Amino acid sequence: MRRMILAALRGHAGRYVAGGLAIMLGVAFVATALMVLSSAQAAMAQAAGAQYARADLVVTGSAEPITPAAVDRLGRLDGVAGVAGLAASGARVTFPGSSRPAAVGVSGLPADPSFRWHRVDAGRLPSGPSEAAVPRDLARDRDLKVGSVLRVHPEKGPARAVRVVGVVSGGTLLDSSSLVADDRAIAAWSGEVTYGEVLVRAASGADRSAVTDRLRKDLAGATVQTAEQRTDDQVRSFTNGVDVLGGFLLGFAGIAVFVATLVVANTFTILLAQRTRELALLRCVGALRRQIFGSVVAESLLLGLAASIAGLGVGTGLAGLAVILLGRSPLGIPTGGLVVTPAGILVPLVVGLVTTVLAALAPARRATRVSPLAALRPELAAGARSRAGIVRTTLAVLCVLAGAATLFGAMTLTGFLAALALGIGGGLLSFVGILLGAPLLVPALVRLLGGLTGRLGGPPARLAVGNAVRNPRRTAATAAALLVGVTLIAMMSVGAASVQKSFHASLDSRYPLDLSVDVQTGALPDAVVKGVPRVEGISRTATLTSAQVRLAAAARSASGRPIETTVLAVDPSAAHSVLRNPKLLDGLGDRTAIMGPSTASSIGVHHGDRIVLGSGKSRVDLRAQVVRSDALPQVLVSSADLARVAPKAPVSAVWARVADTADGTQVVSRAQEIVGNDDTIHLGGAAPERAVYDKVLNILLLVATGLLAVAVVIALVGVGNTLSLSVLERTREQAMLRALGLTRGQLRAMLAGEALLIAAAAVVAGLVLGTAYGFAGTRILLGEVTSHIELGVPVARLVLVAAVALAAGLAASVLPARRAVRVPPAAAIGTE
Repeated sequence: MRRMILAALRGHAGRYVAGGLAIMLGVAFVATALMVLSSAQAAMAQAAGAQYARADLVVTGSAEPITPAAVDRLGRLDGVAGVAGLAASGARVTFPGSSRPAAVGVSGLPADPSFRWHRVDAGRLPSGPSEAAVPRDLARDRDLKVGSVLRVHPEKGPARAVRVVGVVSGGTLLDSSSLVADDRAIAAWSGEVTYGEVLVRAASGADRSAVTDRLRKDLAGATVQTAEQRTDDQVRSFTNGVDVLGGFLLGFAGIAVFVATLVVANTFTILLAQRTRELALLRCVGALRRQIFGSVVAESLLLGLAASIAGLGVGTGLAGLAVILLGRSPLGIPTGGLVVTPAGILVPLVVGLVTTVLAALAPARRATRVSPLAALRPELAAGARSRAGIVRTTLAVLCVLAGAATLFGAMTLTGFLAALALGIGGGLLSFVGILLGAPLLVPALVRLLGGLTGRLGGPPARLAVGNAVRNPRRTAATAAALLVGVTLIAMMSVGAASVQKSFHASLDSRYPLDLSVDVQTGALPDAVVKGVPRVEGISRTATLTSAQVRLAAAARSASGRPIETTVLAVDPSAAHSVLRNPKLLDGLGDRTAIMGPSTASSIGVHHGDRIVLGSGKSRVDLRAQVVRSDALPQVLVSSADLARVAPKAPVSAVWARVADTADGTQVVSRAQEIVGNDDTIHLGGAAPERAVYDKVLNILLLVATGLLAVAVVIALVGVGNTLSLSVLERTREQAMLRALGLTRGQLRAMLAGEALLIAAAAVVAGLVLGTAYGFAGTRILLGEVTSHIELGVPVARLVLVAAVALAAGLAASVLPARRAVRVPPAAAIGTE
């Protein structure tokens, strides 16, 4: 049997290429995911443990603040060779070129130089209250270098000039916005120094458990951990992004392996069907069923081993490239070099072997169930009216109905996690039903599509339809792999578009102002007021003036008191053209003041009451209109009304509407260039928030589409594989057609039409299912966030997906057609 297995592999090597390629791609995907995940985790551990690398023990969590005196006391304990406290504080700092202080963190520098972990990229480490070092990211963002002067505003006393003496880096976990300073600087800036952590180095030969007990006894309530334990805790607290990335990659790796399994199963089914005579002859000369079964399993094992080793090599190369790209991305996930763990090698190999063997089991079992004499006749597929077909159809209908009901129920649940789990389960169950019913669904779609094109394509098109539906199970297995890929891509595309559209609708209702540029006190610079309307992508603007004026209730019996508050004013017509929900300003301009609930409560008025703006001769009576909106200031009046009480009120804000065709991210970036680094000016509105979410959604969609493209590639390999094997299977039939007058071009057209029909059926079903799943997923994800849930269909993207799938299906028919037309009719008729 060993010789027979090797002979079968050598004799049918070309027919195993497609199945082996599918397994190779799936294994490569799994290997890439595991290696990228292990590399990111290793880099995270290295970054988190950098500050503990020179310590044996770490003390944290004392009941009382850990003071310098307490650290000195710890250093005198028996068995302790050295200690260093790690301080962390905050400060208000005015950076060069900025007129307003910003809150930043301050990372303490250990007093004992032997505990310091910072890498100095330029200059040196600070020493004293007038010096600081800055992380590399902060230096880049604020255009700082060695010699730059900052102004630090202490808790008490005047501002201090602090010179930047160094640019440092210490791993990705080092806060990119924190200054690095020693204890004397922190004491001068914040008034005192306390430590969140204390690094301890045990004396040579000391019993660490005894030292740990002394440290705990000296500091009540303190937690003492080894440096390794503390690093592990830090990694767990910072690895959410890495874990999400790992789950994301492994999820798509599972999809790729699933699609590869379909392709391999289809490959073995057709191969064994073609080798029916060979297997029957082996049965006739004495081969037992278990020997036939064992030979097929052994073939699959050898195929899986070869493909898995190749996939492991490809995956290692892709993982190295992914680590480099991830390190350059803005995701904030640290990466070092490529880290290959035993699991990163063994798991992909096992997945490849197990997947290939499992995919071959069902075809191998079918090969042993046929008697030697019956095996000499061609195998017929189970029809829909046979017992097997009825059971399969019934099971498919039950799965689809149960899955759809579960999915619909998930959309009505209020608990997010329960709804998500139920929705995933319902989606999977319904899709399994679709796959089970594919032998009925796919041929029906092929007949429908063939009926639309059959008259236009002539005899080759009609022959293509007949060939595509002749063996429903084979056609369904071929289309199933592509169906999975198209469904998932459509689901991600429709889901992202629906989330985006729903999010925009919610923003328009809740926060209808696209962009606002305002200053807390004083006037906006004239350059900003004139520059914002000129920003490319902004369609309309409105300027607002403001003044500090007296506001009181008109009725003397009002319970509130007059207050001095900031009142903003805008021209009503300009504001209506800017806001996406102009109803918020209904009534403005007709002696009406729009105010928030807190202001109305402070002066003791309700909606519709009369109020007085200003005092003495400079006063105006208005009607209060109380609204609750994040888009509007606490008090807003018309420009004409404010001019009566404060004629010289300066321009303090600009509202802008972004054109619907403009890129919100670019508009915000251009507006930020106008504002510059002036911290007194605030850039707000829905456009920045909308731009951030759009960018995240687009990145996720791009990554997901790229990953799912691997599944589509594997599926198209399956389409080409099926056509290649069917060409060999129908050699006599094709020769007879050639002998009856079918030209080479018509034979190519017939095979191309068959591939297009199978791909088109998968595309149509995939787009419909993906749209339904995408919208259902959006309902589940956003059900508790917003009531504005709308279906978004990215027509252009879906058309592109369909075009690519159809073009690839057509390309998959090129090689089989080329092989078919090369065989002379007479030679083909004479083949066995």
